[in-house]
Amino acid sequence: MKILHLFSNWKWTGPAEPALNLCLALRKRGHQVSFFCGSAPKGCENFIGVKAIERGITPITELKLKKHFRCIDNLNDFFKLRKFIKNKQFDVVHTHQPNDHLIGGLAARNIDNNISIVRTSYSGVPLAYTVRNRFLFKKLTDGLITISETERSANIERFNLPGDIVLKVEGAIDLARFNPERQKPDLRECFSIGKDDVVVGIVARVQRHRQFDLLLKAVSLALKKFPGLKLLIIGRGTHIKEIAVEPVKEMNIQGNVIFSGYRNEDYADVLSCMDINIFLMPGSDGSCRAVREAMAMGKPVISTSRGILPELVVNGETGLIVEETPEDMANAILKLIDDRELRKKMGNASRSKALREFDLDDQAEIVEQFYQTLKGQRR
Repeated sequence: MKILHLFSNWKWTGPAEPALNLCLALRKRGHQVSFFCGSAPKGCENFIGVKAIERGITPITELKLKKHFRCIDNLNDFFKLRKFIKNKQFDVVHTHQPNDHLIGGLAARNIDNNISIVRTSYSGVPLAYTVRNRFLFKKLTDGLITISETERSANIERFNLPGDIVLKVEGAIDLARFNPERQKPDLRECFSIGKDDVVVGIVARVQRHRQFDLLLKAVSLALKKFPGLKLLIIGRGTHIKEIAVEPVKEMNIQGNVIFSGYRNEDYADVLSCMDINIFLMPGSDGSCRAVREAMAMGKPVISTSRGILPELVVNGETGLIVEETPEDMANAILKLIDDRELRKKMGNASRSKALREFDLDDQAEIVEQFYQTLKGQRR
């Protein structure tokens, strides 16, 4: 099949990597895949474009493809995209964001009613019942892919969609990269982590709404009973000093908190330093990819019940789901610290779930079959 993927952004945001990975996996299966992403403003590097090239796919950046609706830019993109689709004769136009859904859907419908228009939603929660979404799903959608069964069911009801055109597909990750058995350097010593220390780690952009205050209070409470606890924060943020660095000093726990910053090449190696993964709420990628990666590395997960997390973390099996209080979170941390066997058992269950459900090749095969079904329905 000839498949066009559209991503209306130039920044390396949460949904960008899953979209790009799907393109690569579909190419691996023999399909002709083109990938459009937004063009970066003058003086800025196109981060999605750089990542795409690193992974072996040359992105097309001729369109503005802004994240948000811009009338003139959208109109120009529509005419250019319509010409491109007509010349290349695509079977599928797969969109990943609201604005590229609008532009790509209108361009495809304007050319050939037999082109299947597919949208992936990465929110993990039901989409808002807005005028734009009602129009998109009534007029410009042949298939919708969600990452959560809760979202799938709600969107079917909310937008009156036929059940057979809405598919739930698990978020996929690179299982070879996040393999606890692969040879890797031991970075615990680099972070001054002792052999008897237990490391709770979080991977998240340090932002106000990500509840770092809750996490720091929980760690402070847990330290009173287990001084060998270390908190590893993998991520960065414009206001990290205000949100995390200064509160850590005020609580006098700076000796137990490690700020690794943003990691790229050695990210999986840093992730392996954790004994327990903790995750408070989804970010821009509702599939919570950071949790999936930690699970693939064989880490038990402590999470809240926000978004997709209750579907992802099986309470009592792959981790613990807690109330959003410092006390409940601290108790969960201490429970896993005290019970090494439970920690190991949950970590093994996390790895098994990842192998069963988060495989990129499996995801591509499911999406490919979905394309074929939609194509058959449009004949």
